[in-house]
Amino acid sequence: MKAILLLFLATISSVSYGQNEKFLSFELAGSGGIASINYESEFFRKEKIGLTYRLGFSFAPIDKNNGTALVFPLMIHGTCGKGSHKLDAGIGLALTVTTRAAFYAKTPMSLGYRFQPTDKNYYLRVAYTPIMGYFVDFNVQHWGGFTFGYKLNRK
Repeated sequence: MKAILLLFLATISSVSYGQNEKFLSFELAGSGGIASINYESEFFRKEKIGLTYRLGFSFAPIDKNNGTALVFPLMIHGTCGKGSHKLDAGIGLALTVTTRAAFYAKTPMSLGYRFQPTDKNYYLRVAYTPIMGYFVDFNVQHWGGFTFGYKLNRK
């Protein structure tokens, strides 16, 4: 888990050039739980391969003992493909704080298809997005996610 966090911080600190694509996205289900709003920025592009980092926010009511969970998914995504059709894979860390002061982290992953038309300012992603928990015991929550992203910087 520390390695993922260090990789994430190193990625954010290395983003310094102005040609990277930036997106605001809404994900239904997926790495943030029920739904999340995310900021994404591409930090590497070479021919068919691209890397993005994603910072998000989500909240969900749990129960009266735990209150509401505030979820902050932090993800690194890789894309592979030419043109509009790409394979999309990601891994990250979902930090969660409840309104009753409980804190925990899980590991979300993503494997799916990304449709990003080259002449448009949006993308669509459909993915299998399991979330692994490992504090009390190891468990996997099987999720699927649908994402709509809108490009903030137009070319």
